[in-house]
Amino acid sequence: MARRRTWNPIKILRRRLHRIERQSASRHRSRWTKAADWSLLLSMPVALLLSLFLDANISRVSSENLADLRLGRDGRGTPLAATILRKDPNRTPWTFGSPLATVQLRQRTIEHGWPFPGLTTLPPLELLAVPLADPSVTIDLAAPSAVAGLESLRSSTGVDLTDALDVVLLALETDRQRAWVENLTQQETRTTRAWSATLATTVSIWFLIFLTSILLIRASQGLHWLASGWRRRRAIGKLRAGHCPFCNYDLSGVQYPNKCSECGRKIWG
Repeated sequence: MARRRTWNPIKILRRRLHRIERQSASRHRSRWTKAADWSLLLSMPVALLLSLFLDANISRVSSENLADLRLGRDGRGTPLAATILRKDPNRTPWTFGSPLATVQLRQRTIEHGWPFPGLTTLPPLELLAVPLADPSVTIDLAAPSAVAGLESLRSSTGVDLTDALDVVLLALETDRQRAWVENLTQQETRTTRAWSATLATTVSIWFLIFLTSILLIRASQGLHWLASGWRRRRAIGKLRAGHCPFCNYDLSGVQYPNKCSECGRKIWG
């Protein structure tokens, strides 16, 4: 009676695993093949640990300029005002009668990991103000140290930018950039984890480690084969000369010695 075929995936998987086990038990496997199997098995957790280590210790910082603004007054005694530039700042003329500073709204991005970023950190936005009276000074209006920097700027150059942050926030609010305004007021740092990037990094590192281990195993196997051939030729040369291949004892009186009478090691058979 024919055996009825089953389509149960669990039984099919169990049958295939038993077949692989029987074939591997009956097949002769050299130590080099076992070393390749162990390298395949051990390289995966090593790659995972290494990818997590890279996520924690390697980072790349990039900066993106989101918007350009200008600060100034229409005349002496008028309130501070800000405008958002729509075109190239170098080709756009000033609209203020008394220009004071240029402001750049920047977003820094910190990517952790290699070659794919597993962690991405977005620090709070930066409002980098450069006063025209002293272009060598850069003040982050959104930073906690902005008050001291603006006070030092007023005492050294006479430029008063005390309300610059509120004016810039009002200009962004008028331009309907509510997300930027919330980021500047809340000063929150956002960190996102991309497990797909970590998995891709783990697979890439695993492939590199496994490929390197296979090359080292094959190189060791080749060196072992060359060394074994050299020892074999050396032993044959000693036997032809009538000496023991191990201790070089003179065995010329015995035609086919089973073992050396000096060191006791087996020669034939």
